[in-house]
Amino acid sequence: MPAHGRIAPALGAVLEGLKLAAREYDGAAEDAARRRWVAVGLVSALQAALVAALSGYESAAAEDAEDPSRPGRLGPVVLLLRRARSPEFLNPPERLDLSGEAQRGIAAVIDARNDVLHALGEGTALPEDAAFRSVLAAIRHACLDHPAFRPDEHGVLLALIGDEISALERATGQAG
Repeated sequence: MPAHGRIAPALGAVLEGLKLAAREYDGAAEDAARRRWVAVGLVSALQAALVAALSGYESAAAEDAEDPSRPGRLGPVVLLLRRARSPEFLNPPERLDLSGEAQRGIAAVIDARNDVLHALGEGTALPEDAAFRSVLAAIRHACLDHPAFRPDEHGVLLALIGDEISALERATGQAG
């Protein structure tokens, strides 16, 4: 699939991941373990947001969002994060700049997600709201604040994504 052809499906996946995260965050008030599923939704949304960002430039190649060891498959979120932060793939302001605190927060959410998906048990601490906000900020950057793709071509999806991000930011204690 050409790089540009990935943007709309990726944005749809961002929205679905955010919806999962919101649903599980609401349920975590009664069952704290559901915070791990918030992590699943947020990491899925982040991965999709990074695919959209890395596919947005006219010069983007399909391989920019792929796993080099498995051509044709999307890259793991850690690889996509590294690429989104690299001047080799994105220029300012689209390039994702993360503070050390944001990097640690995102890593904590990824670890919690991996625990769920790889059945590693409950060894990883449940992510704090600040960690969730770090992921939300990265998604907001890639999709809303500084998209590498043409946002006018995806207005409805981006509006829905913006609503979900704002609601989750409010729920986690940050004005959206």
